Amino acid sequence: MFVRFWIAAVLFHAAMAIVCLTIARRWNRRLVASAEASPWLAAVAGDALLWGAVALSAAIAAAVIAWDDFAAVRLLSQALFGELVALTAWLAWRLWRGRLRSGAALVSLACAVLLASYAEAYHREPTDLHVRCYAVDLTGGRAVHGRFRILQLSDIQADRIGPYEERAIRTAAAEKADLVVLTGDYVQPRLQPHLDAARRRTTSDLNRLLKSVRFEAPLGVVAVRGDVDLDWPRVFDGTAVAPISGEILERRLPDGRRLSLVGLTPRMSHGRDAAGLLALVRQAPADGLRVVIGHGPDFVQVLAGAVPVDLALAGHTHGGQVVLPWLGAPYTKTRLPSLYAAGLHDYAGLPIHVSAGIGMERGAAPQIRFLCPPEMSLLEVTY
Repeated sequence: MFVRFWIAAVLFHAAMAIVCLTIARRWNRRLVASAEASPWLAAVAGDALLWGAVALSAAIAAAVIAWDDFAAVRLLSQALFGELVALTAWLAWRLWRGRLRSGAALVSLACAVLLASYAEAYHREPTDLHVRCYAVDLTGGRAVHGRFRILQLSDIQADRIGPYEERAIRTAAAEKADLVVLTGDYVQPRLQPHLDAARRRTTSDLNRLLKSVRFEAPLGVVAVRGDVDLDWPRVFDGTAVAPISGEILERRLPDGRRLSLVGLTPRMSHGRDAAGLLALVRQAPADGLRVVIGHGPDFVQVLAGAVPVDLALAGHTHGGQVVLPWLGAPYTKTRLPSLYAAGLHDYAGLPIHVSAGIGMERGAAPQIRFLCPPEMSLLEVTY
């Protein structure tokens, strides 16, 4: 994968360089031929459509060579914040020299927006950790019997354990929640030649961090398996974290009521094992609270209206990781509507909280977050 991706990257950026040089040459000819603003604006529009199609074709070809759908996004991001920035900067300079000051200002603004977006997405927002608080009312209008707090962390996806990961774990421990729930994807290396060695090293480092922080809670710390957890559940060996995958963990709330924590397998969480999912949830006592925990959120499509469940918890979506103004998240990795990509919602009468996660997609994906900061969630549950 490593070699294929870099072959694709070289081919892609070579194609993008040819496209940018061709566009620059054509624009330069038009600017020399005319001092009017309107002809070059029309030329820009025409070239953008033409070469945009060429660039998209090159990206698709590169993704096929790399054999990873995230590779196309990474290469397009590189082109957006690389070749396109260089092209707009050159055009702004050329327009200024041609005394087309209004055009130069407009293109300079576009270049500045691209640079600001790059700084936000790659360097500031990925570590801008938030703690979101939600009130979850499970009383159904009846008298209140009790309250407890759930802290949910999801999608750490660490490629190494550094200051940010340590801050996230210590922040979570400092919240002193009654129950801590981890919803999958703990270690995922970046694209590199020795993936197995990198995964083992990061797994060991995260394990040591969990031990040193004393990651504990009165009702326990539980974790389900995610999609990238190849060393499951070794990351939790010797810690207070109880891994549950395709099983139920019983706890007692302060008033004596039973709390059933139903941990799903990845297949169940993605809705690909409906029979196993329903059979597992039905094993939980109906007279207590049922909290179903999975990595992906698609399982609510199976559960809603089929089995009584008090609360569902999931991650996987990263909140979309990239959210566009007025348009929302283009890609959420779930069959649910984009509304359910993050936050607390009601799905056909079933309360579900989906965490936007504290990490990012690794591997061949671009290491970015944009208008979707990392988060951990504190759910104040009333029952």
